[in-house]
Amino acid sequence: MKKKILAMALSLTLALGLAACGSPQVSGPVDRESVTSTDDRSSEDSSSKEESSSEEESSAEDNSSALSDWYNGKDRKALEETINKMFESSGITCSISVEEPDTIIYTYQYTTETLSNESNKDAIADALRSSLDSQYQTFVDEIKNYNDTYDLSVKTLRVTYLDSDGASLYTVDFTEDYVPSADNASTGSASQEYATLEDWMNSEEQDVIVSAVNSSLESSGLAIDFYAEGNVMVMDYTYTEQQDLSGLSQEDIASVFDEQVAPTFSGMVSSLFESFETDYGLVLDDIKLIFRNADGTELYSKYYSEL
Repeated sequence: MKKKILAMALSLTLALGLAACGSPQVSGPVDRESVTSTDDRSSEDSSSKEESSSEEESSAEDNSSALSDWYNGKDRKALEETINKMFESSGITCSISVEEPDTIIYTYQYTTETLSNESNKDAIADALRSSLDSQYQTFVDEIKNYNDTYDLSVKTLRVTYLDSDGASLYTVDFTEDYVPSADNASTGSASQEYATLEDWMNSEEQDVIVSAVNSSLESSGLAIDFYAEGNVMVMDYTYTEQQDLSGLSQEDIASVFDEQVAPTFSGMVSSLFESFETDYGLVLDDIKLIFRNADGTELYSKYYSEL
């Protein structure tokens, strides 16, 4: 039960982090293919092999040089500054590094205490894996963008989350042929089944999840409330400080949320449907996402079916 509660809380807070950045963030070594020659023809003599090896080494050196140039250039610095500006009120910092010859690394570190402790590290890993796997195509596309935009030969995008004390929360390597884990099942014990969504909303388990999520969101300037509209679960986020949106029309605001928030929540919410059915015996009609300004004004709302 405890692990399932923590996994859901982390999934909900992680979605905010991914949406704010626009690029996913996790890390963890996944097997990567080494750069080796595939030409093993038996007729190849020793001098041909040496020539092939020299060409491969030269290619690797060229890519290492290009990757180093990108890292030392203004584009990498601008990207890092932009991400950190997005996260400045969220209690997360980002650093970008490279591992030659073909890996770009995003390292995200919480600056405030998270839900992490020794007793729930497995649950945190499960929650991060599940949430980030649901976003894997974004990482794969990012690799292609790096190669197309900067003429690099990036093969791996590594994303790492660190706790405030520097301890690793989760790490994964994304490659163009990355396959999400087929086993995202929770390792916790079975949860109680509920007759209706309203029953779950009135349960102690719901109270624990809302409390955990709000504790994690405290430094990001957001608070969340869950409630039911019939068989639709509503995730209602409210900014704790009034946002200055002068000069922006409602259409402009909706466009920003559609581009930066909705895609991330789309992947996360799909796993929530499965979780509610598996863990609580509830088949939801829909999930509704709402963002409000501090004065209660609704800024954005969408049903999952519309995302």
